[in-house]
Amino acid sequence: MINNARILDTFLTLVTTDSKTKQEGRMADLLQSRLEAMGFTVERDNAGELIGGETGNIIARLKGTRSTETLLLCAHMDRVNPGIGIKPQVKDGIITSDGTTILAADDCAGLAAILEGIQSALEQGIDRPDIEVVFTIAEEGGLNGSKHLDYSKLTAKQAFIIDSSTPVGTVVNQAPAQTKLTYRIIGKAAHGGVEPEKGVNALIVAAHALTRMKLGRIDEETTANIGLAQGGAATNIVMETFEMKGDARSLVMEKMEAQVAHMTEVFEKTAAEFGARVEADIQFAYGPVNLKPGDVVLERAFAAIRRVGLHPELRATGGGSDANLFNTKGIQACNLGTGYRGAHSLKESIPVSELEKIGAVVYALIQEYAAL
Repeated sequence: MINNARILDTFLTLVTTDSKTKQEGRMADLLQSRLEAMGFTVERDNAGELIGGETGNIIARLKGTRSTETLLLCAHMDRVNPGIGIKPQVKDGIITSDGTTILAADDCAGLAAILEGIQSALEQGIDRPDIEVVFTIAEEGGLNGSKHLDYSKLTAKQAFIIDSSTPVGTVVNQAPAQTKLTYRIIGKAAHGGVEPEKGVNALIVAAHALTRMKLGRIDEETTANIGLAQGGAATNIVMETFEMKGDARSLVMEKMEAQVAHMTEVFEKTAAEFGARVEADIQFAYGPVNLKPGDVVLERAFAAIRRVGLHPELRATGGGSDANLFNTKGIQACNLGTGYRGAHSLKESIPVSELEKIGAVVYALIQEYAAL
């Protein structure tokens, strides 16, 4: 179905093109030129301006040969650190970095698969639907590209996000909603050696609150975490302020909201007991992916996966992806496995065979939508 040598070459070109969150300009230029060479009309929205980045999301369209439903494919252009100056290695069918950086298969595998699947379909002259492609910025660390995507420019009713570390053939149908949390305990400063009894130590307040709080795995659908904390001015000053950042997640919105309410109440009550106060900044990030067997987007993903001789498998995840935002905005979206491993680490890798398979799945999605 696809050109195996070319998808590998495209992948290697992409990972060696420097790109990081809010600095995706070079990658966007490369991808836009590739899309335009295939006949796409390409534009960029103003998401970059809204988040302080150097480029916006890419939104591209290609007219089909058949009047069927529109196929929407999506991957993200940024990567985590350290992801500059990547030197990929191919050995025994496995692609890795040289060990000093990540590989950026997350999500260059998705980008390469979309480019190759479409290119092969065009070269082989198969029927195709109208195709929309979205390459997002700033997916890492908050899904900020898809959060600020101009969805009014899209016509598709379903989307396929090519960005899961699961094996090719898996389809992520469940992912939790997320609320980001910042709690700032404000106590009272005093000299720690001269008159500590006149102070209210914000760290002690926070410690008491955390021992009273449900954190970690709340139930099979809900988690909560405090992951960042800082405070204090000097070793001889009773700590006046202490700030903590975390999140709450759940597949069920009501459960996430209840967890946020619980955490906020504990902080507020504990602070009041000690004569302190708390400032809470609560930001809803995105809704859940909660697709069920029989949903259109899953059935079409299954059909495409079967076309390439694989057995589709549903998978739930505890993390977010651009699929969360698409579903929140009313576009039914699932995340497809690309087969990379060790994402966000120096040991990140992807088998060449998995890269070829996900390219073939994109090609099969084009076939599937053309046959509707």
